[in-house]
Amino acid sequence: MTPDLHLRQKSAWNGFVFEFADAAGVTVGTMEFANFAQGKNARLRVHPPGSSAGDCHIQLGAEHLLFRFEYTRRGFINDVRYTLETPEGNLLCQADVVYEPGKRHPALRLSVPLALEVLPSTSFWAKRFPITNASGVEVGQVREPRAFALRFEFRLSLPEASRQVQAFLLVATYLVRR
Repeated sequence: MTPDLHLRQKSAWNGFVFEFADAAGVTVGTMEFANFAQGKNARLRVHPPGSSAGDCHIQLGAEHLLFRFEYTRRGFINDVRYTLETPEGNLLCQADVVYEPGKRHPALRLSVPLALEVLPSTSFWAKRFPITNASGVEVGQVREPRAFALRFEFRLSLPEASRQVQAFLLVATYLVRR
């Protein structure tokens, strides 16, 4: 499968700034992690209400997006919901990270705008995460191009998805499966 979008670390020295690149390797956007992430329903609030300082900022072309999270179930292990939103609050993508009893890895399930699931890696050295639809059919994959590298990189192959969904899946897979 030819990769549609890449998520790569911008510098080997900085793990908070990433770039999105197209299939030709041309940079099409950036993503910056928050210095101190804060959930939408966090009990301890560090950032003022309405502030986006606790969110990841994604710039895709001229479009500015916020990658946010909230806790859906609190306990010994927390379940989390990731969302991709516009600065005005419009929901573009939503995925749930659910820890199920008896399973080693959490489930990463995209529910908005498509019903997809990113499965655990099927290879040992260079990671490969199959993406399946609601019927269980593999429709794409996220993979590492090399087992050892100075800069992190994931490549996504998911032809029927929009650029926002692709970027969202790359970031969510990085956070859950890395």
